[in-house]
Amino acid sequence: MTEKVNIREEIGLPKGFYWTPVPKALSKLKSCIVPKKSEKKVKTFDSMGCILSRNVFAQRSSPPLPNSAVDGFAFRYPKDGESRIINIISHTISPGKFPNEKISKGEGVKILTGGPIPPGTDTVILKEDISKQTSNFEVPTKIKKGENTRNEGEDKKAGELVLNKGHKLRSQDLALLTSVGVLDVDVFERLNIGVLSTGDELVDDNKKAESFQIYDSNRPMIISKLQSWGHNTSDLGIVRDCEEGLKSKIKSSKGKLDLIVTTGGASAGDRDFVSKLLNSEGDLILWRVAIKPGRPFAMGFIEGIPIYSLPGNPVAAFVCALIFLKPSLDLLAGGTFSEPKSFLVKTNFSKSKKKGRREFLRARIDPMGSVEIFKSEGSGRISSLSWSDGLVELGEDVTKIKVGSMVKFLPYELF
Repeated sequence: MTEKVNIREEIGLPKGFYWTPVPKALSKLKSCIVPKKSEKKVKTFDSMGCILSRNVFAQRSSPPLPNSAVDGFAFRYPKDGESRIINIISHTISPGKFPNEKISKGEGVKILTGGPIPPGTDTVILKEDISKQTSNFEVPTKIKKGENTRNEGEDKKAGELVLNKGHKLRSQDLALLTSVGVLDVDVFERLNIGVLSTGDELVDDNKKAESFQIYDSNRPMIISKLQSWGHNTSDLGIVRDCEEGLKSKIKSSKGKLDLIVTTGGASAGDRDFVSKLLNSEGDLILWRVAIKPGRPFAMGFIEGIPIYSLPGNPVAAFVCALIFLKPSLDLLAGGTFSEPKSFLVKTNFSKSKKKGRREFLRARIDPMGSVEIFKSEGSGRISSLSWSDGLVELGEDVTKIKVGSMVKFLPYELF
């Protein structure tokens, strides 16, 4: 168990209060996560978002036979001193059929893209390079032996390593695996993650919200994001601002869920019970991070279940999910704990910021290739998430950004 945090002292945010820097927060999360070990075999077709539990090797070569890269005519390239006139025979080689007839020297046969290179041939000429009405053609000097053909195993050879253990499968990976005859794969079981929101002001989507209430927008946002990352989700609904109700909901999930994500209840207010419950009933690992937005983020364990408590403000919840939750889930699911992918881009804005905290600004690439930021930094401006397509990351030591400065841009689609 880690040392308990004195929440009474934290409520007043006294002078000298310690905010955990983002790098240290990430290091703490990485050190306390124990990867899930259970494996299963699944059909490659159904493995999107799964993490490989073993290295994968090609079961067949791709392509399995030499084939044509174009529509054209296959022939044996003439040796020095041989006639360069090729007579076209009345036959067509199509994909999906093995050509049993051997093509003789000096003969050419029509072949379609993907058609197996027939015995006796080694080169393909584009159909556009010869006359449509001719019964023969002369091999142009610009054509080289083997041109417009694909060799057996040109992409991957049988027995070759295709993907490494720990790789998270994407749609393009499924295409690669299938092409080399890997029709089922060994993967770590998908995580089962519960998601709940806290707050007396929240209303579910099956009820009408009064003027003093708000619809819970965090749950659909977080649940859909988790599903896009390849995890199974359980909607735990809305929990009112009551410590006992929250405790009951979390403890009843023991043995059913690998992790619980909450939104709201992580700050130091009188009715913010999640961080208090982590501190009193469990193991509070992390609370209060030097980040904007998302300072109230907390993480700990109750009954051995990892609890990730995201802020209640939707923008802050979204940012914390990307920066803290995503790499933690990758590690827990059997992958690697990695920083988000980014690239440098010029700004079309200027900004001043406080030193000592890391900021993430909602941003998008403008038509000129520079990055622009949303007009407001308020963490309740949900429209900014829809407006943006990524985040600009400003480090702890940055205090001023000028137009034309180079900044780190983190596209949402790379999380």
